[in-house]
Amino acid sequence: MSTNSLMTVGVQAMFAAQTQLSTTSHNIVNAAVEGYSRQSTRLTTVAGRSTGVGYIGGGVSVDTIERAANRFLTARNNQTQAQASADSTRVDMLTQLEDGYALGEQGLGQAASRLFASFGDMAAAPKDESVRQVVLSAAENLTSRFRSTGEHLDALQTSVTEQLGDEVSVVNGLTEQIAKLNGQLTGTGNAKDQPNDLLDQRDQLIAQISQHIEVNRVDNRGQDGKPDGSVSLFVGGGQPLVMGTTSHDLKAVPDASAPERTRLVVDLNGHDRELTSRSIGGGSMSGLLQFQNEDLVDARAQLGLLATSLADSVNTQHAQGTDLDGAVGQSLLSVGEPKVWASAFNARDGSGEPASRVSINRVAGQGSQLQASDYSLRLDPADNTRYQVTRQSDGTVFSGLDSGAQVDGFTFDVSGAPMSAQDRFLLEPVSAASSSTTVAITDPRQLAGAGATASGSGNANALVMQNLAKAANIDGKTFSNANAHLISDLGVRVQRATADSASSSSLAELNKAQFGSETGVNLEEEAAHLLQYQQSYQAAAKVLGTAQKLFDTMLSIMN
Repeated sequence: MSTNSLMTVGVQAMFAAQTQLSTTSHNIVNAAVEGYSRQSTRLTTVAGRSTGVGYIGGGVSVDTIERAANRFLTARNNQTQAQASADSTRVDMLTQLEDGYALGEQGLGQAASRLFASFGDMAAAPKDESVRQVVLSAAENLTSRFRSTGEHLDALQTSVTEQLGDEVSVVNGLTEQIAKLNGQLTGTGNAKDQPNDLLDQRDQLIAQISQHIEVNRVDNRGQDGKPDGSVSLFVGGGQPLVMGTTSHDLKAVPDASAPERTRLVVDLNGHDRELTSRSIGGGSMSGLLQFQNEDLVDARAQLGLLATSLADSVNTQHAQGTDLDGAVGQSLLSVGEPKVWASAFNARDGSGEPASRVSINRVAGQGSQLQASDYSLRLDPADNTRYQVTRQSDGTVFSGLDSGAQVDGFTFDVSGAPMSAQDRFLLEPVSAASSSTTVAITDPRQLAGAGATASGSGNANALVMQNLAKAANIDGKTFSNANAHLISDLGVRVQRATADSASSSSLAELNKAQFGSETGVNLEEEAAHLLQYQQSYQAAAKVLGTAQKLFDTMLSIMN
């Protein structure tokens, strides 16, 4: 090997060692940076040349600096983190829901028991207006508990709507950043030298999005069929969030069928595509939607059933008696009216209102037939002159119904233009009842404690009303049992959701640890590399020093 060749090898070796030192130093200072992937210097041996006595190596060259990226582990880590985020969010909301139900002396069960017991006290002293006032106070206490619990559920719906709006803003900001990075990375997909830090930055943004909504990543390809360096992100069974350098905004909008709820849509050039909690898979927004569309809907219906069925049984029996002045008993309790929501996609009239209109009414005295459920109404597919009602809690279908028909303790009436095939209506016979529950009587003399044929000072009806505590008037249960079932059902939901969250969080931590061990920085290893590359650099310097001495010796000989 000539002196020049020796010097070339030395310079190459020093440059290689210097690059390795720089890469290792970069790893060390970024070890604590979230999303940073370990980088390494890939070296290539320079081919040797024949000298007549054998091949002498040509040294070393720096091929590229590569990062420790694992597409499979990255995707699995994002997916498990998304599921853990969804489960954790749902548990948080369920816990808040559970906190709204007072137990023991402050609970609905005790408040109802005190009301029934107060009727017994009134039966013992039917003329005593102070005792009658206690009945009204007990009724007010019970209705106040219903209102406060119902208002708590309404507040949770407001919270869900606000949180979804906030998360949409965050995700839209992240997708915009990814689209911009795609612009910088386009054209690098097939290049040997990759902008590793930009790739890390984009992967970290995708990981952040996964905390809010689960996405599927697709590497884009150029006209030559090879990766071009940009990516596209899809959500909800194929709806695009990012397409190369274009991002599509998420929006939180009122539900088309139930405006009190919120739904997510992707804005595709002015056309909204809906995303359901099941279609988006994981992420905190999935947890919020599942809580809103399942847990909160059921809670509102169950609480509304308690209030409505109780009020119906109390009012029906109260109407069987007479008050202190001999008048027939009036309604004692008042609850919120049933609601009907027309889908935003229903046919409209000239004023923009739904062309076909629906109203529903609870049937007095049929409170025991009511169910803790909302219902959907449409034309009967088998007979477009009649209607079909579906109980949403269990999917029970009632077909071949005429306007005015009774279903589960309520009737529905269709008016206006004939209903079209695409028209849909959401019926809420009981869900909105609790937050508007009040006492309809303010004068204790109007309490109908006497029987219908007795004088106003009798107690026959008060005794019957006391025994309503034992009547199975709420979906086949007494008030006490129905309330206990509600609390128990919610407790089971919280327990199951907590177990699911613990499981998904454990899996997410396991995958995160595996992902970190594959792609993260180990400071002990980097410290060892630092010493190794330092020694390599020093050795390369000695090669240069030796080459210089040889060169000087040759010059002296020639002189």
